Amino acid sequence: IFGGFGPAQDEDDEEEEEEEACNFTWFKDVFIFDTGTNAWEALDIESVSAPVARAAHSATCYQGKMIVFGGKDSKARNQDLHVLDMAKKEWKRFEDAGSRPAPTSFHTAVQYKQFMLVYGGRFNDNTHSNQLNVLDCESGGWYSPVEGTVVPPARGQATLTLLPNDTLLMFGGSDKFDPLQQCCQVFHKQAYTMDCTPLQPVEIPEPVPEPMVEESKGGETEIQGVSEIPISSQSENSQIITED
Repeated sequence: IFGGFGPAQDEDDEEEEEEEACNFTWFKDVFIFDTGTNAWEALDIESVSAPVARAAHSATCYQGKMIVFGGKDSKARNQDLHVLDMAKKEWKRFEDAGSRPAPTSFHTAVQYKQFMLVYGGRFNDNTHSNQLNVLDCESGGWYSPVEGTVVPPARGQATLTLLPNDTLLMFGGSDKFDPLQQCCQVFHKQAYTMDCTPLQPVEIPEPVPEPMVEESKGGETEIQGVSEIPISSQSENSQIITED
């Protein structure tokens, strides 16, 4: 796990009286929980490429690497992508392409094969999203699958669970954030499912070559090698979302 938000606690803080006000802060610690030994391990990783301290982000694992997206730090919500190589214990920026989702926190993400699926979340204006975004972790391309007839209402803090039959199950979440009360006013209890099998790899178009400018004998300028290329990598297969 990475990051979080809570009381800033030093070794001497445990002896302080309970009525003293707590100083809350954002964290950037990395911990590993061994399910075999039921033991936690704190990783000491110092890197200029590490994400800043944050909370309400998402983290998924793919091929021995943890991919961290978005979240909120002490200044604003983020849309950056970082990857932690668990074997090398090194952070680096994730090189992606396409339309990256807007800065969000309290979104939900799950890993399905080579795809990281990111749903919902809270924007900088405290409104919520109901968009599903997919990152192809092999090519680094983003796209939004075609939605079915049932679109879940906008929300954050929902759960996403990948079932054995390639079905994504979403449950719960909250919406309608009230800045005065500092909490959401709507809590969802519906469950939705989505078939993940139509997801297709994202192909990144080759860079467009610089046009060659030549001057003709008549003095007119001719531009060589200019052509239109498709930039949409979205699958033609629709994503079918059903409400249970």
